[in-house]
Amino acid sequence: MGLGVLTSFATVMATAGIALACLAAYVAWRRDARMGWSLAVLLLAGAWWGVAYAVELGVDDVGLKSLWGDLKYLGIVTLAPAWFVFVLQYVGWQRWVTWRLLCALAVVPITTTLLLAIPATHDLLRSYPPAADGEVPEVEGGPLFNAFFGYNYLILVGATVLFVVSTGRLARTYRRMAVVLVVAALVPLAVNALHNTNVGWFASIDLTPFAFTLTGAVLVWGLFHERLVDLGPLARSAVLERMADAVFVADPYGRIVDLNPAATELLGTSRTASLGRWLADVVPADATDEGTLELDLPDLDGAPHRRTFDVSRQQLSDVTGRPAGVVVVLHEITERVHDRQRLERLLEDQSRVAAALQASMVPPMLPDVRGIELASQYLPAGDGREVGGDFLDVFDLGQDTWGFVLGDVSGKGAEAATVSAATRYTLRALAAADAMPSETVRQVNASLLGQTDLERHCTLVYGQVRPDPEGATVVFTLAGHHPPIVVRATGGAEEVGALGTALALFDDPELHDTTVHLGPGDLLCVFTDGLVEARREREMFGVERVTAVLGCASARTAAEISTRLVDAVHDFSGDQLADDLAVLVMRTVGSPQATS
Repeated sequence: MGLGVLTSFATVMATAGIALACLAAYVAWRRDARMGWSLAVLLLAGAWWGVAYAVELGVDDVGLKSLWGDLKYLGIVTLAPAWFVFVLQYVGWQRWVTWRLLCALAVVPITTTLLLAIPATHDLLRSYPPAADGEVPEVEGGPLFNAFFGYNYLILVGATVLFVVSTGRLARTYRRMAVVLVVAALVPLAVNALHNTNVGWFASIDLTPFAFTLTGAVLVWGLFHERLVDLGPLARSAVLERMADAVFVADPYGRIVDLNPAATELLGTSRTASLGRWLADVVPADATDEGTLELDLPDLDGAPHRRTFDVSRQQLSDVTGRPAGVVVVLHEITERVHDRQRLERLLEDQSRVAAALQASMVPPMLPDVRGIELASQYLPAGDGREVGGDFLDVFDLGQDTWGFVLGDVSGKGAEAATVSAATRYTLRALAAADAMPSETVRQVNASLLGQTDLERHCTLVYGQVRPDPEGATVVFTLAGHHPPIVVRATGGAEEVGALGTALALFDDPELHDTTVHLGPGDLLCVFTDGLVEARREREMFGVERVTAVLGCASARTAAEISTRLVDAVHDFSGDQLADDLAVLVMRTVGSPQATS
């Protein structure tokens, strides 16, 4: 082969080497792919091979030819291990790429380099025998060349087979591009095999570095442009295509440039007909990320149907930060809105029912009792939507005697309200002016126990009030209930009453009658445990605070006193109480007698 032809091939090899070096620099600069470093080494090895081979072809001196021929082996011995590591990373066998494997792969390249560097062993691999005058010397392989050739091809062929098998298993979306990768990987292997087996004119010139330029370019394109070694695009595409939410992509001018099947179904048109439409015709520009959107869309029967969507709008930017478009996602919440509306109506109905039941637990207004002021307060727990178990009543027993009852049924809800109503109206029916309170309450207990469908216990205070010229006499019994508080007009306060057994627990409850006389201006306060057990974190309102409020309000009316008591509870524990609260204040009219 003439010198001119060799010079031309040297130029081609140099160009290929420079191109591969540029690709290696690009891969090293990106550094955003898992197998990027092995690809960079692979390209750099091919680049060095091409440049060194170009110099070997371009010089006339046999010594320089031999030197650069030896130097090109630095690229040749590195290329096969780098290709093997790249394929392992590509097919997902990253765990195999260990330092032990890298050291094992480095044994043959290091041995080959040492053999070429030592003059005594150099010709075991390659040599330039003397050539006739005017002839270009041609390299000859030594005794170990075939072993080196066989090892390199074993690594290259094994890695390439693994590469071909793995690309054959890719999803159909990647098949066409995977074929391009496989062909690009096989070309340099085939060219090198033709050269080393002395087939035709391939025997004189090794075009492997030039062919490898094509392989390197295709690998870089596939890795960084088409991302063939990453299933992320395929996964994102599959998710987007199957999303129930409608997704629109618009350009900076607001025209729809892409949309998923859910979006085309929403619009009721084809994808082709939807592309190019103004996004504002579908999603108003004032719809925000947190906002909702209502659209009148045709139903299955063609009738317009109002549907509600959550709108998510995400601006897109290019690498320089300039606006590139917008992605809008419509997530339908029509059923959720309808469910919320139904729930709101249900809660409103529940509140009305609860309010009606609660109202039945207390008298609409307290009766007028001669010489006595009466006032009551009833506050349900929470927001008032759940029926509580507290109740109170004041009623005429005849013979200038009035009965009063205040109770608390365990639990909440309709069952508690049932027990409250049964207790209140049973006591009203059994109460009599000539019967002691404890006798009446025992009869109520027997009645509650006889109603087998009632499984809740009840605490209450039931008493009788008889006005007299010096105030009033109160006789009462406590069935597991908190003792009332008496506040004297002359000063001082005390809890009164003997605690008995709650109702609906035992056949023969322990009950005691207590008699208290209220002088002019004295006050009796009866309440449920929701008053003293109102909480602020771990602290309870307590009897002491109740007594303090009652003592400071001795000059006020019963209504004012009850209001001040409820206000104090709200100030202590907040607007919503953890338990129901019922209060009955009874205050005799008149001033205390002066003491001598």
